[in-house]
Amino acid sequence: MIEFKILDDVNDKYINEVNDLLISWIKVDNLENIKNGIKNKTYPITIILLKDNVLIGFYQILEHDHDNTSYVPWIANVYIKEKYRGLGLGRTLIESIPDFMKKLNIKTIYLHTKHINLYEKFGFKKLEELKLDDNKKRFIYVMSI
Repeated sequence: MIEFKILDDVNDKYINEVNDLLISWIKVDNLENIKNGIKNKTYPITIILLKDNVLIGFYQILEHDHDNTSYVPWIANVYIKEKYRGLGLGRTLIESIPDFMKKLNIKTIYLHTKHINLYEKFGFKKLEELKLDDNKKRFIYVMSI
């Protein structure tokens, strides 16, 4: 059975696994930020995808995502474990964003990506190009509900 869950308990058994995946993927230890977000009911908010109580993937809602803009909040760190890729679970994860926006009373959310035209399939609209120091072409996308 597939289910979604917001990490809202600092003792949740999935927090360390999410953090370990972030460390191996983007080389960032985010454990204290995740726990502080839970304790203070602020960002980051982590939404996980479970299948039969096994962590399959997650995404986070952040106040900012290395974006140098005034836009708030952001979808970031959309991740599916490698062995579950190609099964449509990334689509399932992304399609959950509007429901969680409603649950969290978020009216507008942003993301930036180098995957041009991917997120438009899910209701995001291209807003503008994002210039970062790495010179990779990225665009900011927006979704409103």
